[in-house]
Amino acid sequence: MDNGFELLAEKETMWAEMLGQVLRDNGIQYVTIPVNGAGLSLKTGLQDRLKIYVPADKKLQATSLLNELFPND
Repeated sequence: MDNGFELLAEKETMWAEMLGQVLRDNGIQYVTIPVNGAGLSLKTGLQDRLKIYVPADKKLQATSLLNELFPND
């Protein structure tokens, strides 16, 4: 992303939504982008995955939250 946002993580949709809630609760704006297009996921039955982007100036805080939520990743 070329708008001041940096990639934080790539997660299955369920986990991405959980991470999104934690980011929101901590006042961190984020954007998600599907890894596979919706059509491909429907056609192949792939589990949807999302890339989660956060503002560059919030990446350190977001990374800390990510590591708390998913310590074994």
